[in-house]
Amino acid sequence: KAGLHRATHTVQQLLTLARQEPGAVESERVEIDLEPLLRDAVAEHASPAVARHIDLGLVKTGESVHVLGDSAALRILLANLIANALHYVPEGGRVDVGYGLDTGLPYVEVVDNGPGIPAEERERVFDRFYRRGSGSGAGLGLAIVQTIAQRHGAQVKLLEPIGGGLQIRVVFPVGPSADC
Repeated sequence: KAGLHRATHTVQQLLTLARQEPGAVESERVEIDLEPLLRDAVAEHASPAVARHIDLGLVKTGESVHVLGDSAALRILLANLIANALHYVPEGGRVDVGYGLDTGLPYVEVVDNGPGIPAEERERVFDRFYRRGSGSGAGLGLAIVQTIAQRHGAQVKLLEPIGGGLQIRVVFPVGPSADC
């Protein structure tokens, strides 16, 4: 059963990646308020977080931040970032999901207190089928994140938060004007 589940998950990820590739059918870009999108993503991952006693939460900035994008693709991006953090954070750990402006550019981020990623592996984690150590999974989650980010003209940054762990920030191009 476990092998069948892994195979099904891998096929689903491959299909998701194929749908996000350049040349795939483009969805209409709409203005998206990041807070509800992130709130929904956190809620969808609450059960696995609670099961492992992981403190999963949304960090609100108090400001409204919008991007132009494909909401379905951005949901996949967030789901992969959160699932990845939950996978690597030890039981009893912490995962914070946030958003804001980085030098005037909108961003979303996931910050955890897990083991982090060594500097020499940071570029490789975006390669398809690359897995750190003996971890489970197909090694497609961050490749999907990178592909979706590129389709949105965004940049994925891997940072080290104070105190260790990993901070993955996706910085988007200038968001829609407040008059949209």
